[in-house]
Amino acid sequence: MLTIEMVSIVVAAISVVIGVINSILMSRRAAKTAQTTLETRQAQFFMQIFDDFHEPEFYNKLADFLTWNWKDYEDYMKKYGPKTNPKAWHSSGSVAAFFEGIGVLVYQNLIDVDLVSELMSRHVIKFWEKMEPISKEMRRRLNLPKMDEKIEYLYDEMKKRQ
Repeated sequence: MLTIEMVSIVVAAISVVIGVINSILMSRRAAKTAQTTLETRQAQFFMQIFDDFHEPEFYNKLADFLTWNWKDYEDYMKKYGPKTNPKAWHSSGSVAAFFEGIGVLVYQNLIDVDLVSELMSRHVIKFWEKMEPISKEMRRRLNLPKMDEKIEYLYDEMKKRQ
């Protein structure tokens, strides 16, 4: 026969189980909400960056750079170096710094690499394929082994997703 004590023990046990289940469900919902919030913030952050990418000033620098021609490092420096063509030097440096920044953000998982890939992979690829020999020679000559390494990292990530 059920006594009042037994019923109260069963009710207490059921209450604890229900409380634990509720706590687990609330934790899962909170984690999902936090993840959604993070993804939304990453997307908003990236779109702010993407707006800068489409500013005429930046886009013109990139487009100009992609039309330049040179034979080797010496020829590049003669045509587009800081002493002979400061405007071109600044322009290519500005584009490189932009892509380096994107590379750092992707490397640090602050923006999603797939967003970058879908919206600007061809630009990253074209820029690095043209700039790579110059950048690698500058690394060697200036003893700066990490120079433009995040552009190269970003390029490798874009190539994986092509």
